Amino acid sequence: MIKNILLKIAYDGTNFHGYQYQEDLRNVESEVKKAIHKVTGESNRIIAAGRTDAGVHAYAQYVNFLTATNINPKAFKYHIEPFLPEDIISLESQEVDLAFHARFSAKTKTYKYVICRDKIVHPIYRNYMEQITYNLDLEKLQKGLDILKGEHDFKAFMRVDKDLKINTVRTIEDAYFRENENKLEIYFKANSFLHNQVRIMTGALIELSRGRLSIDDFRRFFDPNNTKKANPALSASGLYLWSIDYE
Repeated sequence: MIKNILLKIAYDGTNFHGYQYQEDLRNVESEVKKAIHKVTGESNRIIAAGRTDAGVHAYAQYVNFLTATNINPKAFKYHIEPFLPEDIISLESQEVDLAFHARFSAKTKTYKYVICRDKIVHPIYRNYMEQITYNLDLEKLQKGLDILKGEHDFKAFMRVDKDLKINTVRTIEDAYFRENENKLEIYFKANSFLHNQVRIMTGALIELSRGRLSIDDFRRFFDPNNTKKANPALSASGLYLWSIDYE
């Protein structure tokens, strides 16, 4: 009998060229697919909830695949773990409905961006957070986050690609920040995001918070006649696919 297995994984994105398969480049999809094949002996199609870019980490990523094996669905995480590299871990596995799709069944995704505000960052953390030492006005940061919430055309907050014609309207369901000792953690929750959108939104928020953009400048990114791109896109090292909700 065919089963649809949902697997929760996490990974350190430092040494990956992103989640998606790329020939001759190390990627998460290939490593997960190889591990599943070792267990099932099948050529399973792997569907992911999202595709993280090079250097981006995942605290919670989900993939699903169909299999005819008799392995207990909840035991898949244990069977697959020995075949995964050290920078990927399998956390949970379960059987889901055959119609379930890790990407299209997701209700929302939450990304977290981590900024270290210390003057000196220990080198062991260099791949896991962005360092920003400017004085930041956190009240302006909150105002910027409030502006981002809701449905907007985010074309000013995406990677420039002249050949890409897509719907750039997205809905940010929630956007907020937390202070955690020396770290500033910024969260964005939405059904989907544009390419590099989170890193560019965070970069623009920092420009706002340090006084290089006014609130009016920030609002103008959503003006239908605006042609100016928001920037900069902060580094991938501080970005985490944090959680995915299916209910």
